[in-house]
Amino acid sequence: MAAVLALGLGASACGGDESEEPLYVSAGELCNSIFSGDAAAAVETTVGDTTFFSTGDVAPDRVVEKLKEFYADGQYVYGAREFCVINGKKRDAGRIDISFALYKPDDLEGGHAADQRFYELGKLAVAGAEKSSLYFECVSPQLDGSDKDPARILGSLSFKDRKVPETQALREANLTVLHAASFALAKKLECENNGGLPEKVVLKPKPEPEAEADPTSTAPSEGA
Repeated sequence: MAAVLALGLGASACGGDESEEPLYVSAGELCNSIFSGDAAAAVETTVGDTTFFSTGDVAPDRVVEKLKEFYADGQYVYGAREFCVINGKKRDAGRIDISFALYKPDDLEGGHAADQRFYELGKLAVAGAEKSSLYFECVSPQLDGSDKDPARILGSLSFKDRKVPETQALREANLTVLHAASFALAKKLECENNGGLPEKVVLKPKPEPEAEADPTSTAPSEGA
């Protein structure tokens, strides 16, 4: 293995410029070119830069293969895999990490953190300033048995290294980026109807559940 690596490094050092990956790229060239239009603009908004370190790998393809393995083995959230890492060129730029796993049905239950909001996207979408999640189901010829038991896929995005206010604009930029990655994954997996994800994301916040009344409280009487 060491010899192979040494040969590879030697070959790249001695020329072969045509095969070398560029050090910096635009948002549209990141992660196998899955971002365009509003999604590319959202990457720039979230990270705070217009130039990024090249990902230079085939992580999205590896994630697809791993999800297929996990589904065949009946595994769930234990199998999160890194799909894409985005780093801005500027020193004060942020970083986005996107990964995918398989979730259990009851993972859709529960609330969200103070900086997060629910959105009507996929089975469930949670947008946050630091972490966002997108749940969707996939029926695919690549996933044997998914016509009876769809693969439940969880996309996760974590945002770090850049100190910015927690705003609706940042939450929705994060979710826009995560949707683009999730849509690309659904396409690679040949999910029926793209896993229920629209090609162009429309972010519609879900109403917050009303707080239940405290049964121990006593309403004031008339005239009090």
